Amino acid sequence: MNFRVYSSGLIAALVMSSFFVAAQSKSDPAVLEAQADTLMGKEDYAGALALYDKIVQASKFKSPDDYKVYYKRAFSHYGLEHYAEALKDVNQYLEKFPDDQAKLLRTYINQGLGNTEAQLEDLNAFLAANPANTDLLRWRASVLMEAERYDDARRDIRQLMAYQPGPELKSYLGLCYFYEHNIDSALATFDEVIASNPEIVQTYLYAGSLCLDEEQYDAALFYIDKGLKQEPSNNTLLFYRGIALVEKDNVKDGCRCLSKAFAAGLDDAGQYLKQYCYGSE
Repeated sequence: MNFRVYSSGLIAALVMSSFFVAAQSKSDPAVLEAQADTLMGKEDYAGALALYDKIVQASKFKSPDDYKVYYKRAFSHYGLEHYAEALKDVNQYLEKFPDDQAKLLRTYINQGLGNTEAQLEDLNAFLAANPANTDLLRWRASVLMEAERYDDARRDIRQLMAYQPGPELKSYLGLCYFYEHNIDSALATFDEVIASNPEIVQTYLYAGSLCLDEEQYDAALFYIDKGLKQEPSNNTLLFYRGIALVEKDNVKDGCRCLSKAFAAGLDDAGQYLKQYCYGSE
């Protein structure tokens, strides 16, 4: 009788002990972090974030290593497009660990926030250490264009062309001229690209769009028609052609092009159809 009582009590004690160990393991920061890392690897950013939040809330941040969770939580926030929260966390991490990987994440976060100056600050630091890195140069050139710093953008593009000469980069030079309304230089640059690489349809789109913006409809049709010879089914070129034609009062042919573009899914063509074509025949 006593043996049975002792045995039952021991079993109960073991069960309770196992329960407390299991409960403790579920809240153990190392276990939570491993689970969160697994979810992160599966791109379950919301699930990972919930666990990283628990770790942060429970941590006393007594050692620098405790701050490493901020980087992981920043990445979760970034994956969910919570850019402000991601920036706060990555900066917390960088206070203890100013490593390049976290600075790169911060640059992507600032890209999401549309903060060109902050992007340039980090990109400039990266390029000071790696001036021949073409990926970083291309990134900085695009940010400089977005910031309307076209002289600086052209400098980076020309440096890129020294490493990677080609028509795409030369077209970007033309775009810089285009955006700062230097029309002659832009068209001269596009003409050079067309002369050397007539098969690249994007160049005709750039040149045609520029001429439309400047209300130079004959010049626009010159580039658009050349582009359509290369790619007759290009719906954007058809859309541009429709605009140029209706602006030149060739409503019938213009509306035909606009209708084709709209049927192909270019919703912007619908505005021109309403304005110029409905009820015009």
